[in-house]
Amino acid sequence: MMKRWGHSLRFELRKRPWVWPVILLLTIGLSVGFWQQRQARTQYLQDYTQRLDKQYAGNKQMGRAELISFKKSPTAYHQWYMDSLAINLSKKDQTTVLPGFGVRLYANIETMNNVLLNSMARTYSQFQYMRRQAITPMYPDSLDIETSTGDLDGLSTQDTQMVLRDNPHYYLQGWYYLWYLIRANSVILLFLIGILLTGRQWAKELANKKAHSDWLLLQGQRTLAQLGNQFSIIFYTFAQVVLLPLGLVTLGIGLGAGWGDLRYPVFSFSNPEGLGLAESFMPLGTYLLQAFGLIILLILFLTLLNMFFAQVLRNSWLTTIGLLLVLGITQVMPAIPNFPLTYFRVNETITGILQKAADSDALQPQSALLNLGWWCIGLLVIVLIPVISQQLQQLWRARMASHRHVQQS
Repeated sequence: MMKRWGHSLRFELRKRPWVWPVILLLTIGLSVGFWQQRQARTQYLQDYTQRLDKQYAGNKQMGRAELISFKKSPTAYHQWYMDSLAINLSKKDQTTVLPGFGVRLYANIETMNNVLLNSMARTYSQFQYMRRQAITPMYPDSLDIETSTGDLDGLSTQDTQMVLRDNPHYYLQGWYYLWYLIRANSVILLFLIGILLTGRQWAKELANKKAHSDWLLLQGQRTLAQLGNQFSIIFYTFAQVVLLPLGLVTLGIGLGAGWGDLRYPVFSFSNPEGLGLAESFMPLGTYLLQAFGLIILLILFLTLLNMFFAQVLRNSWLTTIGLLLVLGITQVMPAIPNFPLTYFRVNETITGILQKAADSDALQPQSALLNLGWWCIGLLVIVLIPVISQQLQQLWRARMASHRHVQQS
């Protein structure tokens, strides 16, 4: 039986040679962002050099340490940046050489009203952690600004745009760029392509079920085995479309530009003592591990939802449209505890931002993974019930026919 199932699965997969060109195109598309970021950083550093030269032209000595450190090396600039944050946070005394402000630090701008102090404190804590762990920070150093904590509340639109423009982050190594892709919600685009490629798979089989299914039954493949075959094809294709481009892009960038450090601090909310959520950070490796665990569960959820829609609608186009509508809803709906569509916002789920927004422990990362797993089990049961019921009816009819035959004999 397993041999026949494996043969059928290989036959179905051979009918999809176009999946690999799609994966290649997706990989190239995701890679474009890396080169754009490289170019953007080069341009930013050039522009910033001009701004520093203009700011500290002539005999302006106050704050000139920023210009000197920036032109010396990334390490020197990082030290200047960290010292300046320390002065703003009253962890270090102000001096003529280190006044505590610079072109991108706004402590001297009255309109800011110290609203960025929380961001400065968070960035300084991360710097201290990276120093202890001997982790090289991203360059150029920038404030870690989190809108979910209200960092920019109270600023005018113009000041907000200025702060965001002056604090860019460039993810130019393998693990960092993968982190960026997840933060940028690129996974949703991959899910969309996966739905377009797999949405018609099982529904099309059901639409033509009688002829094709009966032929497979004659080949010895029962209805339950056919269901398992279709599930495997959809899940495998989804995994190809979502995971392979992410993996190939990370591999290429890692080999060409370095991998980065999996201990790099990622902003998150945590509840370590059960006294309410507090700002913290997790190692990048933990973030990526949990993110991919969630992504795999979401692939499983979409696969089962595909099969459920196909069984109910029995129309390939309606099934595809239904899945696309579900995916669209996930991007506009509010955070709802224990509801699986909430978890499609992967970055916000893993970092606890959704948990903070909804004020619900049901949305903490571990609970989200567990809850989504239960939803998948529930969907699997719903998908299996009609098939198992059909097989039981067939067995019962066969048994009754056999019993009648014995009686007639």
